[in-house]
Amino acid sequence: MDKLQLVKPYYSLIQNGWKIIVLDSTHLDIDNTWYIGKLGDEQFNWLKNELENTGKTMPVMVMSHIPILTALLMIEDNVVNKWTMLGGDMHTDTAKIIRLFYSHPNVRLCLSGHLHMRDKVVYNNVTYICNGAVSGAWWEGNRRETAPGYGIIDLYADGSFEEQYMEY
Repeated sequence: MDKLQLVKPYYSLIQNGWKIIVLDSTHLDIDNTWYIGKLGDEQFNWLKNELENTGKTMPVMVMSHIPILTALLMIEDNVVNKWTMLGGDMHTDTAKIIRLFYSHPNVRLCLSGHLHMRDKVVYNNVTYICNGAVSGAWWEGNRRETAPGYGIIDLYADGSFEEQYMEY
């Protein structure tokens, strides 16, 4: 925050007709030893206010470190009867955020990383993309079926976008 001269760890900007909202999704859990994905009341209210004060025709892209919504948690090995979803792997306030996005149809795209695997989920006309990682050397090759790499997103004035994943 000091380096970027930020007052808060979340902010928004307008670039080429798009509102880009950057969220702070990593917070300490109640025991202060691990982290969970969430916004908290103050940041959620700020996000709600940002969306309410954005023109209805301006497309919005939201960025968070931890995914707001992902299908990656459904590919665990050895699932017997149910999946376990940890709060550090996906937002714990997903339902609340999705309801907010539903009332603002100009939210088009949500980007995240954190899980270091490629994933794309479309829900209620919002595209949620989790990309891989350039730090793929940590695991010496693919993380499950995702090769090390990075995403490229092209945002267009009409609110559309194109995305691709560049393996290296």
